[in-house]
Amino acid sequence: MENTFNKIPFLRIAAAFALGVFLASAISINTTIAVLLALSIIGVLSFLNKWYRFYVVTLFGGLSFIIFILLGAIAFNTHLAKQTAPKAEAYIATIQEAPQEKNNSFKSLLTINNILINDSLFTAREKLLVYFEKTKKAENLQPGMQIIFRQHPNAIENRGNPYEFDYKKYLERKQVYRQVYLNQDSYTISGFKQQSRAILAEKVRNKLLKIYHSQNIGKQETEILSALTLGYKRDLDRETKHIFSSAGAMHVLAVSGLHVGILFFVFSYLFGFLQKRRLGKYVYVVASISFLWAYAFITGLSPSVMRACTMFSLIILASNINRRANIYNSLAASAFLLLLINPNNLFEVGFQLSYSAVFGIVYLQPKIAGLWQVKNKILLFFWNLATVSIAAQIATFPLSAYYFNQFPTYFLISNLIVIPAATVLIPLGLSLLILSSLPWVGAAISFIIKWIIKSVFFVLSTLETAPFSTVELVLHKTDLVLVIFILVSLLFLIAQGKAVFLKSALAGSFLLVLSVLYTQYNQMHTREIIVLNVKETTACFITSNQMYVVSYDSISTDDYRFFALQNIKRKKRLKKITFLTPKTNYLDNHLCIQKELLVFEGKKILFIQQNTTTPKRDMPSLTFYQSALTPHQDKKKVHQTAIYYYPSSSVNTQQNYKHSLYSQGAFTIHW
Repeated sequence: MENTFNKIPFLRIAAAFALGVFLASAISINTTIAVLLALSIIGVLSFLNKWYRFYVVTLFGGLSFIIFILLGAIAFNTHLAKQTAPKAEAYIATIQEAPQEKNNSFKSLLTINNILINDSLFTAREKLLVYFEKTKKAENLQPGMQIIFRQHPNAIENRGNPYEFDYKKYLERKQVYRQVYLNQDSYTISGFKQQSRAILAEKVRNKLLKIYHSQNIGKQETEILSALTLGYKRDLDRETKHIFSSAGAMHVLAVSGLHVGILFFVFSYLFGFLQKRRLGKYVYVVASISFLWAYAFITGLSPSVMRACTMFSLIILASNINRRANIYNSLAASAFLLLLINPNNLFEVGFQLSYSAVFGIVYLQPKIAGLWQVKNKILLFFWNLATVSIAAQIATFPLSAYYFNQFPTYFLISNLIVIPAATVLIPLGLSLLILSSLPWVGAAISFIIKWIIKSVFFVLSTLETAPFSTVELVLHKTDLVLVIFILVSLLFLIAQGKAVFLKSALAGSFLLVLSVLYTQYNQMHTREIIVLNVKETTACFITSNQMYVVSYDSISTDDYRFFALQNIKRKKRLKKITFLTPKTNYLDNHLCIQKELLVFEGKKILFIQQNTTTPKRDMPSLTFYQSALTPHQDKKKVHQTAIYYYPSSSVNTQQNYKHSLYSQGAFTIHW
């Protein structure tokens, strides 16, 4: 095993660098101190290398590892340095993305280039999330256009609901800290257009998307084809995403290693003959890498496709220049390079899943495939395809369960269908972009693409509605660490066959069971009230393994509240949700409702709607007051519900505590 790791030097470098990035994100590490410490260690290493390199190999390696940890921390701090423009009289900004249509607005990304302060123009550099009023003016905006506005940006904040996606941190890792809303009268198009590599890539992709939309493929089929070939997922509706996700085929809609691998396979099949000559080998390397990065460009240089192209570029170089190169070393080198360019890649779900899947395919697939020797070529193709799916699923299982809380039961069936379909659709889709101007050829390709996508979608829809299509599987952070520990132990057991790894896997399994039982025990003995930070007063009452949801209006399945409630249910491993209104009479062992007064596990809760007279009752422990908006109040800033909380038994109104959902997020109390 030690000899194996010696052949993968970049694994130690990438691991140390990633550890430094992680530590810097978790704890505050002073950049100056880190730089001085790194320089000091480099000095010590120089001394050791000159005089004692053969006697202190372990010390030399350990100090080198620490240096890369420090470099990771320095890179993270430098990359995450917050850049926000000061408050100004006017802002001059460039549109980076074509506006995406939302329910009530158009969403895009700006880069502030200049600011006007006291009639003086200053240079600035800040990414800004922007929402335009839904007008024709906003719809016609294009990447590269420059606009001028005076509206001051606001900090991006989360709603503060339990277990919700941390959108604020997600944007911070992309160096976006503020947002602004612009109506059609609050911004002016300057007429000046700016160019950059990213803007040019966005423009090229938009032109290619127009070619797809001009073909007679169908709206849903065009959206799927755009995601499959060009990585454009903004138009995908929620139902399509849900069907692909539940069937275990969502990875096909995100341009990644699979798509780049298919294109590389097609390119190798057509031009592999170049490798037979020495000069041709170099031509092949340059041409194949250029081809892959050209594809990355037309997909908008998205992070996922850039990861895949970086991995394949290094693998192509390694396999053609030094055929003894270790594929694990190439993967580790690509990971290190991507983290060096952008340390925040470490926290991208796609980055984690990509490398997990590739490792599973490279390491596990040959072992699984070797369990059955297949001689029939057609059967061998499907056997290899199945083993690739199984290997990737095993490797990504902990992370996918942790992030998405589900396991697609029929992933093997769906992958046996979608991967061959993608292998055909991706070359056909790119061919359509080139040959669409030829009437008969373009129409024929469009017809084939349309019915392949329709057939695949029909099969996936059938699988999604089949019994037990998905299994709800919730892993908390402790569970995730233990599951990874168990899998790593099993991998070492397969590689070395030592009993110690079997014991460690069993020990990890025992701890995992204890962790789950402890969580469930705590949940069974905890009573909790949660008031969501949403427009209408929506309160959750949790006891044992069930949850009561009380709201004045009904909650539909496409309502944000429904997803927030399902999230709470999953994370707390609850079995039942009961939906009620405060105006209905209800009684069971845990909750009593009568005329907007609730009694839950010994606590009195009073619901008061706007402009409603407070009934004269005993002072409740909690009062949920939904305020009314006056004509002069800003509907975007004035929030819905204020909560009056009496932490003691006193009913003195001077001792109450007021919680505003808008400014403080969701309200939670447990006992």
